[in-house]
Amino acid sequence: MANYTKEVLSIQPYFDMEAIMALLQENRLGGQILENMVNTFERLAKELNAMILKTEKGNYLVVWLNESVEQEADKIFADDPEKGFRFNCVGQAIIMNAVYQIMPEVELAGCAPCPEPNDCIAKALEEENIPYLQGEPTLSRRFSVLTTLPFRGACEICYLREACPKANGQSDSFHSVELPGFNQ
Repeated sequence: MANYTKEVLSIQPYFDMEAIMALLQENRLGGQILENMVNTFERLAKELNAMILKTEKGNYLVVWLNESVEQEADKIFADDPEKGFRFNCVGQAIIMNAVYQIMPEVELAGCAPCPEPNDCIAKALEEENIPYLQGEPTLSRRFSVLTTLPFRGACEICYLREACPKANGQSDSFHSVELPGFNQ
């Protein structure tokens, strides 16, 4: 049994047209496509989960969509990859919108840094049925975010920085600063 406490959060994401257009890499959408996306957003928002996990090694925010959303995404991708891509973007938008509501600093920094895996958070995630993928620092839920709470910086503290294009200077639009005391 893991030694942690949890606080379940009630978040109501909103349809952020600008974020969705950025994820889609589109400038325009037809009316029926947009209507379908709004309906998908409203339906998938009901599958959103968010909680704060407090462990001996720190506090973490975890946000995810239920596994049924992944199963639906796979089916849609198999039938129509274009619709599947739009569905995926809606799922991502819901997750990030929820994270931004809880931690606005993440939106300003442009990233929710991945914490270094440790036994405390791994056991808590396992008990909450959203474990790490076997041997990976990512969660088993495709639509999910795990980050430290409170916000302490972006690239500087991210466990995935070595493999991230933003952290490796491959992006012109991303800059972050390290906040004092991030490792305390």
